[in-house]
Amino acid sequence: MKTLYISDLDGTLLTPDACLSERSTQLLQQLSAEGVLFSCATARSIVSVRSILSRVQMPVPVVLMNGVCIYDMHVRQYLHYETIGVQTALQVTEILEQMQVPAFLYTIEGQELGCFHHRLDDPVMEAYRAARPQRFDRPFTQVDSLTQAVSDRTIYITMVDQKDRIQKIRDAVAHLPGLQYAFYKDVYDRDSWYLELCGAGASKRQAVDYLRHAYGFAHIIGFGDNLNDLSLFAGCDECYAVANARDEVKAAATGVIGSNLEDAVPEWILEHYYHNQKG
Repeated sequence: MKTLYISDLDGTLLTPDACLSERSTQLLQQLSAEGVLFSCATARSIVSVRSILSRVQMPVPVVLMNGVCIYDMHVRQYLHYETIGVQTALQVTEILEQMQVPAFLYTIEGQELGCFHHRLDDPVMEAYRAARPQRFDRPFTQVDSLTQAVSDRTIYITMVDQKDRIQKIRDAVAHLPGLQYAFYKDVYDRDSWYLELCGAGASKRQAVDYLRHAYGFAHIIGFGDNLNDLSLFAGCDECYAVANARDEVKAAATGVIGSNLEDAVPEWILEHYYHNQKG
């Protein structure tokens, strides 16, 4: 039975300092050598994913930006991505400007990922920018108004702030046509929450469905920790929460495994694979 193992990154596969441990790296290399098919489904873009997984073979395309993009790391190409309708994106940026909330807007032009922002006088958003690479496939671009950056290639709008402020934005945009969102707590900062907006056709579940049909997987097993992983779980045949996961994620899971401090995901995959091989 052709099986895919697919894991979230932050809070699940990665350590609390956002790194892939040496042990996890070695286990994933071993699994790859055995022919085990592994991928990830993350809110991150390809820039940081490529760096984090640089020592791991990824034979299956990865799911990026909460399901917005599917990217083949071997040929370095976006195989599929979902856009936000121009009118909806314009409405979002107008609401953000009216409420004076800074955000990052992402586009794909050809195979280049662009990131635009207006003001970054908010310390949380400035910290977000500073923690990311200084360059994507092209640089961060500051614009006078975020509406200037909207195009028919707009794929993602994201912001991070305190929960009550972000929740007001969520409530203001939730009714817009052709839009869906992920709203969840930052695993690295207990006071911050993310709001990530994308087209209605984009989710971890829909991306998993794409991989299932495009590559003929009969069985998919997923791993996660946060609220945006509930969509991943919905697309999997089995799903496992790490021990440090939110209670809602544990409740939705097939089972609970060890924590992201214990290399639990690759350890579980290795044990599961060898058990099935012997069986």
